Amino acid sequence: METNEFIMHARLDAEVLETWISAGWLAPREEAEMRHFSEIDLARAELIRDLTHGMGVNEEGIAVILDLVDQLHGVRQALREILSAVAAQPEPLRRRIIDHARDAASRGGDRATAS
Repeated sequence: METNEFIMHARLDAEVLETWISAGWLAPREEAEMRHFSEIDLARAELIRDLTHGMGVNEEGIAVILDLVDQLHGVRQALREILSAVAAQPEPLRRRIIDHARDAASRGGDRATAS
């Protein structure tokens, strides 16, 4: 969606939008000197608005939260790729991989609770 439509859907004013883009909180795709926003941008803007207005989170907190959200999405994408690669393996190898992962997770869990 283009800027005006985005502003309407996100319930923002243009100045706030510019501030958020300058802060790096939103990164619209630019094409032919026009900004294009995705549904992800809209969800992110709604999250920012809820955090600032609904929860009173300050700018530094917003930056930290958005960084953590981005990291979480990156980890989820990596996990999807790993699961896809494991699923493509023959059953005996897939079973060994899963068993190894379970063993490693249980050993790590034991260490975490022992500390």
